[in-house]
Formats: sequence, C-alpha cells, structure tokens
Amino acid sequence: RAARGYLKYANRFFLKTSQDLTKKGYFAPLSKELKKANIDVLFETYVAMIFLTTTISIIAALFAVVFLTFFNLGLTLPIISLHDGSYLYRIASLIWLPFVLPIATFLTLYYYPSTERKSLASRIDQELPFAVIYMSAISGAGIEPTEIFKIIGANKEYPFLRREIRKVLNQINIYGYDLITSLNNVSKTTPSTKLAELFSGISVTTSSGGSLSEFFEKRAETLLLSYRLERENYTRIAETFMDIYISVVIATPMILMLLLIVLSISAPGMGLSPNMLTIIIASAVAIVNVFFLVFLQIKQPSY
Repeated sequence: RAARGYLKYANRFFLKTSQDLTKKGYFAPLSKELKKANIDVLFETYVAMIFLTTTISIIAALFAVVFLTFFNLGLTLPIISLHDGSYLYRIASLIWLPFVLPIATFLTLYYYPSTERKSLASRIDQELPFAVIYMSAISGAGIEPTEIFKIIGANKEYPFLRREIRKVLNQINIYGYDLITSLNNVSKTTPSTKLAELFSGISVTTSSGGSLSEFFEKRAETLLLSYRLERENYTRIAETFMDIYISVVIATPMILMLLLIVLSISAPGMGLSPNMLTIIIASAVAIVNVFFLVFLQIKQPSY
C-alpha cells in the first residue's frame, strides 16, 4: 500500500535522507523492532516520520519560546496577557525547551516499537500455554502439522497468537516455502521469545521425524508451569500491596487528620476548617486508591 496522510508528507520531505542513513547501517535495531512489533510501516518511512515529527517539534518549541517570552498564560480571565517582566530572564528560563522537546520526541518515536513489541510478547505469552494444549490435542489425532496451524489461525480465542500463526501460513501459501523454512523465518521476527522457541522446536521435531504430539505435550507442561509461577508471583505482589494499602490508606489518613487537627488548634492562622480537612484527606485517599488500582491492573495477567 502507498503511504497516505502523515506518512506521505514524511516521505516527501525526508525519505531520501532516511534511505541514505539506513543504507549506511544507522537505525538497524529499529528495523528489527518494527518487524517484531507488527507495525505496518516500511522501515525507511518510519525513520522519515521520526525526522518529520522531530522537525515539527523543533518549530513548535521555538514558537512556544517566542510566545511565552512576550505573553503570560493564566487560568483566569484574561487567559493571555502581556508579560511585563524582564524578557532576557524569561528567555533564559525557556531556553531548554527547543532542546528537550525534540530529543524527547525523537526518543519516544524511536523506542515506541520496542515498547509495542514487549506488550505483544506479553499478550502472546499469556495465550501460548492454552494454545499449545489445544495443539497437543489436535496433533494427537494424527492431523498434518500445517493443518494444525490453520486451525489455530482460524481460532478467535487467541487474537494475538493467531496473527503470528498467519505469518507462518502466509510463508507457506503466498511465498511457497515449506513448513520448516516458514517456522524458522517467522521465529526470527515474532515478538515473543517463547513462541520463537516453540516454532524452532516444531521445526526441529518435524525435520528429525520426532513425535509432534509428545513435543506439544512436554512443551505444554513447561508453559503451564511458567504460567502457574507467574500467577503465584502476581498473587504474592497483590498480598504485599494489600498490606501496604492497609497501612497507607487506613492508618495514614487517620494519623494525618489528627496531625492537621492539632495544627489547626495550635495555629489558628492556618485557616483549616473541618470541611477543608475532609477535602484534603478524601483527595489523598482517592489519589492513592487510583494509584493502587492502576498498578494492579498493569501487573494483572489477562488470563
């Protein structure tokens, strides 16, 4: 497919620069990460997009420095007002912006495929034990290995794994490779290390004439053991955070409230009314609860 939208402009301005740099070996790790992250953008085009976005961030940062040098932004009306202080001091306080913003933009886009690859690997690893059990049951019926992949690739219960399985099927049906070559090719670009090991193991077992049923059975036991250990580790983390939660959310607010009450009595000038104390404590408890919920949600396996 031809590049469209933002990618089209990136190619127009920076494709030649991108091609020159990539031919010299620059950004080589990024090429591997793009393939493993299943990002449907050509390597040279993605590098051109990084350059275009970084250039835009430089222009935006310079505009922000000029604007904030002469104007103030406020939360009350008028929102925009003229700056009446020293312009040199204002420029000195904003001089970091044209350097930090482009660097942050460049690094964010450069490491995004790596982050996406890790996320995909985690989701594939969570689906893999159950898929291998399914494959073990299918192979026990004497079904041809290619048909096993077709069945898994058509199964909607494994949305992330099926995409990697379809890579194998595309290698066979479109490019004309045999199953062993297809497995070896896909194992080099799949985001999951465990899935790459599974593909390599199937390839070796098939080429050596071994029993796929026994291979799947043993690999399923290994993956299930790893899955159980992961769940137990999550349970221990949840128990630890439960103890921390009890200490922070139950005990700490009570101590803090007593402290604020004592301070308001001993120093009336603080102006902390009972309603203000309630708002402060409730806000702190809410923020801590949100933090704990987000952390547990991130750490919780999908299955």
